[in-house]
Amino acid sequence: MVQDVNPKEEPQGTPHLINEVTMPRERKDEEWRAEFPYPWDEDEVVTRRDTLRFLVAGSGALFLATGALAILGALPKGKNVTAVPIAKVGELAENESKVFNFPDQYTQGILINLPGHGLVAYSDVCTHLSCAVLYQGNGKMFCPCHDGLFDARTGNVLAGPPTRPLPLIQLAQQDGVIYAVKEIER
Repeated sequence: MVQDVNPKEEPQGTPHLINEVTMPRERKDEEWRAEFPYPWDEDEVVTRRDTLRFLVAGSGALFLATGALAILGALPKGKNVTAVPIAKVGELAENESKVFNFPDQYTQGILINLPGHGLVAYSDVCTHLSCAVLYQGNGKMFCPCHDGLFDARTGNVLAGPPTRPLPLIQLAQQDGVIYAVKEIER
């Protein structure tokens, strides 16, 4: 007589041995974890998807902050600048200069009477590291901090580390007085 055998049932009377044949696949793959104990539950704390979300959100926030700062930087600065008297007509001889406060007591400009050209005014703050610029009397302005040299006629850089020209200050003349009107960035 042939007896039906159910493979899921264990034969009675035989001891249950754990070996590679009877061990479930998951347990066989997990044996190495006993040799290298590591808190695997913590692996799922930060997933790749969470990392990607963080990077995208962080990049977006930096993009928005940069855009906001660019917009704020492009807005007109300060109140409407009124004309500030800086000198009288004929006060400066040719090749002379005069430092004046403009637009307030914390910022200065330099007024120069160039031979054959007339009066010009620039911010006296060097565009390299904000040192005071001096007029040399030979049509050149000098920054003593790092030997920067500017053309007194145009305000352009002639030598040294500065790369940008000096900001021009617009002048106006009325009733024998010279006024500084506004600073023009270039």
